[in-house]
Amino acid sequence: MRNLLLTLVLLLTCLFANAQKITNKFLEGNWETEFHNVEFKIINNKELKITILLKETNEPIDVLLYKIHKGDLYMKTYYKNNDWEALGKLIVVNENTMIEDVISDAPGLLIYKRKIN
Repeated sequence: MRNLLLTLVLLLTCLFANAQKITNKFLEGNWETEFHNVEFKIINNKELKITILLKETNEPIDVLLYKIHKGDLYMKTYYKNNDWEALGKLIVVNENTMIEDVISDAPGLLIYKRKIN
């Protein structure tokens, strides 16, 4: 319950503050959620390549499509081992944190933290 409340507070803070917009340059680097390792890489100075791996098994989650619109990132993903498809909207909380609102058979919120090496 505490995690849900914290997530909602972060989401509301992000919605009202919204000072930082998602761009390819903002995303570039390694991020993680509770369940995933995510790499955003810029190719040819403009194209974004997104790699998502499950933490436990290192299995890939396919990114079927993505779009940055009005400073938010929309991603459609597919995990073939259990035929699971999801649509997510990522918004910025701060320079090192994003929240993804996931729409799927198991909806919820994921918190992305930038990995700082």
